[in-house]
This record gives sequence, C-alpha cells and structure tokens, in this order.
Amino acid sequence: MLLIARSRPVRALVLLAGGVFFWAHPSVSGEEPRDGRPKQDRFTLKPDLFPALTEPPCSYCSTQNRKGLIVPDDRVLAWIRANHNGGAVPLRHFLSGPRVINDTYGLFFYDPDGGYVAAFRKDYGYRFHGWRNGVMMVRAKDGTLYSALTGIGFDGPGKGRKLERIPSLLTDWNYWLMLHPESTAYDLFDGRKYPVVPLPKEMSEEAKASLGPVDARRDAMTEILGVESAAESVAIELPVAKERACILEEVGGRPIAVFWYGPTRTAVAYHCMLDDRQLTFVADEISPESAPFQDEETGTRWTLAGRAVDGPLRGKELTWVDSIQCRWYAWSAEYPRTRLVTAGE
Repeated sequence: MLLIARSRPVRALVLLAGGVFFWAHPSVSGEEPRDGRPKQDRFTLKPDLFPALTEPPCSYCSTQNRKGLIVPDDRVLAWIRANHNGGAVPLRHFLSGPRVINDTYGLFFYDPDGGYVAAFRKDYGYRFHGWRNGVMMVRAKDGTLYSALTGIGFDGPGKGRKLERIPSLLTDWNYWLMLHPESTAYDLFDGRKYPVVPLPKEMSEEAKASLGPVDARRDAMTEILGVESAAESVAIELPVAKERACILEEVGGRPIAVFWYGPTRTAVAYHCMLDDRQLTFVADEISPESAPFQDEETGTRWTLAGRAVDGPLRGKELTWVDSIQCRWYAWSAEYPRTRLVTAGE
C-alpha cells in the first residue's frame, strides 16, 4: 500500500492495487453507518473514461420515432414537468456511451451499475470521473466531485452543495410515446451521428473494485425507489412481481404515493396532497394501461406522469416527490441510515 498525504488532516487516502483508492473521512451528509463507525470510502478513478455530451440538437418524440432507429422497449429517461409535456432520452443512443449530458433541459447522469439515471436542473461542465463505493461520481468544472446518485458534492470547493433534481422517471420508449408523442426528444439525424452503445448487462469490474460491504438488510441488486426529504431518507422496495401497485407511505411527515407499473419497470412518487385535499391512490386493474391508477375520493384516473386524464380531476397534475429508482447497494452506500420499507408493508 502507498499512503498519500493530503492537506486536510482528517482524511487518509490509500492507494490499493488496480487504481483503487481507500479514503476515510467524515460523512458529508451526516449519515454514518448504523454501527456508528466513521464512513470509509473506496474509489476507482477513471477521469474522462466516458466523454460527456453537451446540448445535442432537439426534436420531438413522434418525429424521431418515424425514423425507426429506436426500438419499442428501449429504456428512456423521461422528464415530466417542462415545456412540450417534458421529453425523453433513449439511453442506448445518448447516455450509455457518454454517461453525462450537459443540456438546457437538464443535467443527466447514467450509472448502469447502480441502475439509475439521475436528472438535475440544467448546468454545464460536468464529466464522468469514476466510482465511489460502487456509485458513479462526476467532476464539475470547478473541480468539485459529486455523487451522481444524490447530486451531493463530497470534495472540492462545492463540498456540501446539492444539485436540484427535476421531476423524472424511467420507462420504455413505446410507453412514453403513447403518453406524450408531442414531447421533446434529441435529434437522431441519420443514426450515425451518435454511436449506439448497448446497455451493460453486468456490473463493471471498476465499480465492483470500489464497492465496500453492502447493507445486509437487502440483496445488493434489489430494486428500490429512494426518496429524499429534509427529515429522512427512505428506500422503498419495489413490488417487481406485480403488474400494477401503489404504495402509500409517509416520508418526512408528508403522505406520498409510489406508483409501480411492471410492464415498463417504472416507479415514481407523488405527494398525496392536491389543492389542500389528501387523495388515496390505488392501482386499478381495469383502468387502461395509459392510466393505471385511481384516487378513491373522486375515481379520477392518473397516468405514470402524475396527470389526471379521466374523471372529475381531469387536467390536474400531482406534485412529484424528490426520488430516484436505483439498486439497494447504491442507495444504502450513500444513505447508510436510510429507512427501509419492504414490499408488501
């Protein structure tokens, strides 16, 4: 081992074999492991391994679909509260290669190891930097290192700063196209401008090398929806065996509803309060696939994008909850004291 001294006395950086670093330091978020020991981070540094993409030209989903370059079950990140009814980014075409997009619609980070795409308010100058505890990290133009999952700066001049999430969800291209064909998409041109990169099927060796002990409450690859509030962080285990489900929970003292739609493996959370009225949501088996959920108070049907399309509340929109769909190991690495809500509870 080679011990590398740093200017801050509270830290120790140790170089291990294969370019992996071990770094002990106080937690930025204040969440130490449940056993109370100081958090110890492991790093795999691969600066600029994936070149970032900046402001690709825009078009519309319906226009790009006619080119036949995107297959129906392509995974997409959809942002759901913006002009043009939001938009969608096919991962194979725009994120699997670059891993980072700096754009006027948002700042997008794709971490296939952690099983998530993070969407933050627009910013520029970010690029891939490596892995910390199995979770992708990025470097800002001022040198600050951020967790791609939480958007929290953990080293550099922006340490402690948190990027602002924008409402988003993961789904399939054909499903999003059914909901919002008029929404924004990036222009694929003739299909050769942006190389198509297949989505990784296994965890990368670099991410594994930086992965420390995983919280034993769940298997590392368990799919969860991580929900953030000022008061607490909560991991909601997803009912992946079900076609439709709605999980009602209270986070930070506020009631929320987690919508799960199995055919597209999509989870998204919304506040239950609408116009000073609390609604009780359920997954409805007879509702159309475009609007699989209902509220018990009015019988209005709701889409995965949190929009009322049939019933007394038609035209209303639910308020998105700060959250992200990811794997248990990634969320618990960033939030060691997270509360876990298991499927069926």
